[in-house]
Amino acid sequence: MNYMKKILFSFAVVALAASFLIPVPSGQTLTKSYYGGDAVNYNDRLVVATANTGKMELFLLAGDGNLKKFVSMKSYDPRFGKDVDFKDVLLNNEDGRLFAYAVDGKGVYKYDVSDLKTAVEVARVVDTTDYIGGLEKIGGYVSTVGTKGVTMYTGNLKAYDRYKIVVPGNYTFNTTSAGSDKFIFTVADDTIKIFDRESRVTLTDIPLSFKWGGERYKRSLVDDRFNNAVYVVDDQALRKVNFRGEIEKSFRHTGYSGYDVVSSTDNSHLYFSDGIGVVKLRKSDLSVVDYTYTQSLANGNGWAMGLQAVSMPDGDKVVLFNGSGIFVLDANLKPLKNTNSELTIATTTDEETYPTVIEPVSLAVDRNRAAANSTIVLRGAGYGQNENLRIEFADTIIQAQANEAGNFSINITVPSVKPRRTDIKVIGEASHISYSLGFQVE
Repeated sequence: MNYMKKILFSFAVVALAASFLIPVPSGQTLTKSYYGGDAVNYNDRLVVATANTGKMELFLLAGDGNLKKFVSMKSYDPRFGKDVDFKDVLLNNEDGRLFAYAVDGKGVYKYDVSDLKTAVEVARVVDTTDYIGGLEKIGGYVSTVGTKGVTMYTGNLKAYDRYKIVVPGNYTFNTTSAGSDKFIFTVADDTIKIFDRESRVTLTDIPLSFKWGGERYKRSLVDDRFNNAVYVVDDQALRKVNFRGEIEKSFRHTGYSGYDVVSSTDNSHLYFSDGIGVVKLRKSDLSVVDYTYTQSLANGNGWAMGLQAVSMPDGDKVVLFNGSGIFVLDANLKPLKNTNSELTIATTTDEETYPTVIEPVSLAVDRNRAAANSTIVLRGAGYGQNENLRIEFADTIIQAQANEAGNFSINITVPSVKPRRTDIKVIGEASHISYSLGFQVE
């Protein structure tokens, strides 16, 4: 359920395409946006989950037609005595009870939310060797997606299996099974990478067209298991692409960017989002069944991104993460309304905060080669003011913090690895600025 690309909303929607690529100037505040999450039918009740604000937020579609929030919480790091943002959340029905799984970068947490009122922690596991940014359901198992790959967990959070699926870029947790029992798909660097779980190798890379790669935004795929193909929406069209990389069918959309595509619960139709709205197509020939423009929802600041289709007693419900709010559409893409004839919507007042960046990014070491277990000095500049930093060095992760000028200096120990050429990469955890330099372990 990963991380999706955060998009900042201003009064000018046209600014969306550029705004998520640059730091926000000091003093400017914007409301956090909803760009993805999860949704399930639990005892004929629609439950929605998201971690887009940094909190695990759970909503229930109540009898009066409103999305009512019943859980809003952050993770807590006892080492530093402070709250930590959740990165992703996934809902899972298990033996008649509903659980919410959440990740905060280092830990995986399981909460019982069956009463639809509270979240009670029942299990957790911490992995300090990886950075965990996403959650997926793979082969029936709740699975984490991190910088070192995919880990499948049992219900009591015991590791069941691991796949070393290393994706390019920083904070790219755009890995999913797309409902396949055999394959794992990763969208990154304008491609779909297909990993075979049985042979444990990447089979092929399929080229796509993205104005921006996958990065933090999770693009959904729909697996066509009978024809060795997937449906995906890129920045030009919704496409059916076979595993040879051939486009079998295509529907060109009118939006600036492609986002999610999900299957109807009866598997006969597709719903997809392209920023300006949501479209419903027949899966057989990609002909249009219905569509709705969503920018006008919520005072004109809507931007259609994440989708979840859920089977309910009265038909499909499509949960739309529309930037300024979360909406629920029916199977004909009509927005639901409450008993007061008002749109069914969940919003947030949480403000987006970004660190001020003062100068271009740079890194330097006192020497560019050294023996394992020796000490070197790493210096950097151009990160956010007082920003938390993550240093990746030969499979080791080190935490640091920039000062008020966005600079840092830290003594680090060369990892105990065999002699090799490697990189030292420093990533700003809020700005997502990254920079690397080469290093020789002797």
